[in-house]
Amino acid sequence: MSYAISDSLSHPPSTNESPSRSEIALANARQSIAGGDSSSMRVLSYHLPLVAERGEGARVWDVDGKEYLDLNMAYGPLLFGHCPQRVIDSVVKQISTSGSQLGFPTEISARVASKIKQLYPGMELMRFANSGTESCAAAVRLARAYTGKNVLVMFEGHYHGWSDAVFNKYHAPLDALPEKGYGPIIPGTLGLAGAPNDVVVVRWNDIDALEACFREYGDRIAACIMEPVMGNSGVIPPADGYLQGVREMTLNHDSLLIFDEVITGFRVAAGGAQSRYMVQPDITVISKALGSGYPVGAFGASHEMMSMITEQKLFHGGVFSGNAVVMAAAEAAMDTILESRETMYPYMEGLATKLADGLREIFGRLKIPHLVQNVGPLLGLFLTDGKIEKVNEYRDVRKHCQFDKYIHFQHHMQNSGVYFHPNQFEPMFLSTAHTADDIDMALERFADAAAKTCCK
Repeated sequence: MSYAISDSLSHPPSTNESPSRSEIALANARQSIAGGDSSSMRVLSYHLPLVAERGEGARVWDVDGKEYLDLNMAYGPLLFGHCPQRVIDSVVKQISTSGSQLGFPTEISARVASKIKQLYPGMELMRFANSGTESCAAAVRLARAYTGKNVLVMFEGHYHGWSDAVFNKYHAPLDALPEKGYGPIIPGTLGLAGAPNDVVVVRWNDIDALEACFREYGDRIAACIMEPVMGNSGVIPPADGYLQGVREMTLNHDSLLIFDEVITGFRVAAGGAQSRYMVQPDITVISKALGSGYPVGAFGASHEMMSMITEQKLFHGGVFSGNAVVMAAAEAAMDTILESRETMYPYMEGLATKLADGLREIFGRLKIPHLVQNVGPLLGLFLTDGKIEKVNEYRDVRKHCQFDKYIHFQHHMQNSGVYFHPNQFEPMFLSTAHTADDIDMALERFADAAAKTCCK
């Protein structure tokens, strides 16, 4: 698979006052779709209107025909960029020769599962789902059923989907968080009718807070669920020894460890964060990059744990789970990863290092307080108040990062033809389709935007 499409960017979007086609399209969409789109994260009030028409490689074009270097990659799934030919060919072959939704077990889903096991050996048995949200909800249910315990430990700033089981207010205001470092969950939305139930939320990267939580709830804790690298509060890696400490603590209390690798799976390493940091969870959740742009999720664990499902003690279903077209996309992705992992991950990490180093040089030269943190091709840029040297947890982002300045900065970048999300809680994602020339061009525009928007 080619790593790059090296087309130059077209002229940046027009700044005239007449409505763009994106603005008109969004206004029309709002007549039929609540908010104009089926995910609130894509139509928040501080977004510059952008309605996409097509994508190719590392580029996306809006309905006005304007071109952007895409540093968002659809929030992470596009490990190989937009429209990777191998994935397209696999999907077209499946649709044209075998059908899309067969309603029976298929060989292709078994092949995909066996390939996943080569990289995630702890997933001895797995089930496919349609999203990370579904997979996380199923993983939590599995943990509670297997242990016979109810309490779930989650972590501040971590997001595990919007199901009633786990939807915490993961970006809660600081004054709502407990001083002692852990406390009851804050429901993430109206309409949960008391859920999530039996959930305690702990400061992340704080082993003392987790130890105190286990002292209070230990014999009732079914599992700890976490992003092994925080990707929903910017990019925050685990502190040295932290994942190992959590693993040991769960084992000592007969609790389970669930790694939500929806973001990190197949991205920070072929075998996800668990292989990068050498920590084996009991239950693994994967999604996003597994489907290379098609909707898929999976959760898996040992034969013994998954026997709760095979013996029909625990229900899991879904008409579209294991859909043949999605499995065709996943198989193409898995084959590419298995064949190219020795080269593609160092390639992407090299690009991320180049981007991270370039951003540090630009903001440092301009004396703009900032932090850049990346794990592999997952990168977070924080515009800060200059009072911290590293972002270690969610509270650091909420307390020390300047969100309004970041939004203004992102707007300038988007207008210049480089797109990433305007909320610095959201990471940047690189892919095999990006090139060193792309990074050079992006850094030129980062330098211009920083000088014009962050030095005032």
